[in-house]
Amino acid sequence: MTGALALSLLALGSMYAGVRWLPAARWTHRSPRLAIAVWQALTASIVASLGLACLALMVPGLSAAATLGEMVRACVVEIGARYSTPGGALMSTAVLGVLVALVGRVGLALWWQRRDNARSRADHVARLSMVSKRSEDGVHILDHPSAMVYCVPGERRSSSGDVVVMTQAAVEALTVEQVALVLCHERAHLRSRHGRLVERSRALASALPFIPFFRVAHEQIAQLVEMHADDAVAPGDRQALADALYRLSASNQGGLPSAALGATSHSVLPRVRRLVYPSQPLGHVAVAAIAALIIGIGVAPATLAFLPTGSGVSHDCCVLSGESAGA
Repeated sequence: MTGALALSLLALGSMYAGVRWLPAARWTHRSPRLAIAVWQALTASIVASLGLACLALMVPGLSAAATLGEMVRACVVEIGARYSTPGGALMSTAVLGVLVALVGRVGLALWWQRRDNARSRADHVARLSMVSKRSEDGVHILDHPSAMVYCVPGERRSSSGDVVVMTQAAVEALTVEQVALVLCHERAHLRSRHGRLVERSRALASALPFIPFFRVAHEQIAQLVEMHADDAVAPGDRQALADALYRLSASNQGGLPSAALGATSHSVLPRVRRLVYPSQPLGHVAVAAIAALIIGIGVAPATLAFLPTGSGVSHDCCVLSGESAGA
């Protein structure tokens, strides 16, 4: 019970930090890449903590890590004795149901999101091949009244299926220099595989809508990947990119297709403000502290899971069975 309580408190504390503290932290905009890593660590920690807490409740008296091994080799005699009471049987059944529901919802949501995005990508790329023309640098130019620049990542890790799209309205709204900068932004998305990050966070938010943390995590990751892609341009070009984003935002009259990452797909104002002001990277000490925080968040569930509960419970069913037979 102690291990389950500790893991539950860890999950609740991580949720609180993600909902209340991290979105208001100023350093996240200074280092979007580190901030994304913190969000990913918090997400993994919460999911792992909830799952391990359920396992610890299913076999009271054992650490969560011991539960994983002991449940496999525990014999029928002791399992029957442990849950012989109605209360114990009810508790184990309820917790098992929660664990199955948690794992099932997350697994299905990730699979459905991946399947739907794959279909959307394939359908969109097929249509682009019919209605767009390709420029010399491989960009698909689409005749559309809305000024949009976006990318559609391929299904695999290779970049062969990646597509960058720019509408004719965007070409007309931007200067040649701004077009190059916006395309640099989109290619940074593809290099960093930002589509995967946003896809997973969206899937978790849809799988667990009753936990606000996952909705906030998706919103924050979606904005941070845009800031991370903004940082791909040279420091001297940040002002020109900010102007390009503002022009695209003012001229954009339609939404992006699903499974696409666009230069103006999320709130542009914080990004423009960030680009206009001088860049202020984090110092080495701050980076080291945040890296240590990420490691701490990641190992916390496993650390609590391997801590012994101190109850001295062990599986002695074979010994008990032998004594019974001798008597």
